[in-house]
This record gives sequence, structure tokens and C-alpha cells, in this order.
Amino acid sequence: MTARVEFNGSSAVLSGDLLFGTVLSVRTELEGFIDRAEKPLVIDFTQVSRVDSSAVSLWLCLQRRSKRNEVVLVAQNVPAELSSIARLAGLDSLGLS
Repeated sequence: MTARVEFNGSSAVLSGDLLFGTVLSVRTELEGFIDRAEKPLVIDFTQVSRVDSSAVSLWLCLQRRSKRNEVVLVAQNVPAELSSIARLAGLDSLGLS
């Protein structure tokens, strides 16, 4: 399954699998979303089926972009598996819990 992103106002809803082979397809879209933002943005993981450590990497890239653009980024409905990977990597402070 591929990863997809659907934009709804100041929210981006991710769906599908956020795996090594799929995260790049949504990263570019999400970075553009951040570049155009003027207010806090919500990244909603509700419809994400599977994740691996690439999803943590994606979140780190998005956080860097949002900090550079001075945009607040909020993770919503984070899958337990993603929180667990971040915790195991010692990245508890990423806002993925």
C-alpha cells in the first residue's frame, strides 16, 4: 500500500503505510504544506496502517522545516507503533506520544 496525504484547512491527514519505500511520496507534499502555512498545522495519523522508523525520520524532517518557517506542528492520533519506535530511539520529546 502507498502513503497518501489529504489536506483539509490547517490539517493534513495521512493514510496508508509510512514505510521506507513510501514516505518520500508524502514528504514533498507535506513540506510544501508547511512552506505555505501561516498558523499551527496538524498532522493527523488516524488513517495510517503501518509504520517503520522511516515515519520517525519523516516527522523529524517536518519538524525541522516547521521550525525554520516558524510554524507550530502538532501530531494527532499517533499510532502506538510510531510512539514506540520514537521512544526506543530515545526520541520521546518529538511530540509523537
